Amino acid sequence: MGEDGAEGKGSGKGSKKGGGGAAAATAASPPACTMKYLTPEVLASAIIGKGGATIAAMRQNCQAKLALTEHGDLYPNTDSRVFTTQAETPESLLEVAKQLVAKTVEVAKTGGSEVVGTESELKLRTLVPRAAVGGIIGKSGGTIKQLRESTSAKISIGDPLGSGPSAEQIVTITGTAKALETVLKEVNTQVQNLNSESWFPTWSAPSSMTQSTMGGGSYSGSGYPGMSMRGGGPGVDVMMRVAHGLPPYVMEDSRGFALSCVVPNKLVGGLIGRHGAGTKEVQALTGTQITIRPIPGDSENQSMNITGPLANTCAGYMMMMKRYLDAEAASSSSS
Repeated sequence: MGEDGAEGKGSGKGSKKGGGGAAAATAASPPACTMKYLTPEVLASAIIGKGGATIAAMRQNCQAKLALTEHGDLYPNTDSRVFTTQAETPESLLEVAKQLVAKTVEVAKTGGSEVVGTESELKLRTLVPRAAVGGIIGKSGGTIKQLRESTSAKISIGDPLGSGPSAEQIVTITGTAKALETVLKEVNTQVQNLNSESWFPTWSAPSSMTQSTMGGGSYSGSGYPGMSMRGGGPGVDVMMRVAHGLPPYVMEDSRGFALSCVVPNKLVGGLIGRHGAGTKEVQALTGTQITIRPIPGDSENQSMNITGPLANTCAGYMMMMKRYLDAEAASSSSS
């Protein structure tokens, strides 16, 4: 979907301090605000600096948590690592953005023009949840038009990866350092306007990273953008290898996919949650449709069906299996 297809969506919600946080390996709640960028290896190296000195200084100066996916752990269909920036306030993330632009200028000066442009025409890419794209475009394209005219920047918005409000879109900005900072300020505003949405913590969770690039807390991730998985093991490794090896036409097939299973009647309430809150949350986070219906001729079980794009459907199935196991454990303890 191009930028016009998202017009008018994602704006109009006021930013709320202290929006819900994603699960982390520490008990403390993670920062409320998040911005993500795609950084080619030459830019990623500049961000880290010798012995990690540069990224450490950026964390301290900006009062932010900064993380890069590991070397070779690239965002799908790109040559770039994901740079996740998190802070308590949008202002802190703007300071990170300014320092990132400054690093981009440094790389451009040393001959990185193929991936970051030139000093007069820099190139930077940010990852934005689909729900925020409409605010960036504005009503009838007014916001993005004004940004282009006032900064002379070139702004393009790629197709979403996945579906639902948290599906990521790449916003590519080309222009002067000042132009990049101005556009990133607007992008930051639109993204943080959504930080109280139920899906935001999952989107904002850093992708797979190492402690050396985190600086506070430790995360282990799946390598999927916007999806953090603790634990792991051979099964997760197999899943990730298969997913990354699939051609785009499989993951993006417009017909969608369906997964079905049989669940006992006694666990249906736990799966659905109070007033349907459980399935609604999973649907919102994964962009899937979930139905649980009686099975003709079977008085003890019901059928659960999950439909959506392949990756989303698998994610929805995993989340519902967690609810299944939790409901099963609760049922066993009460009997």
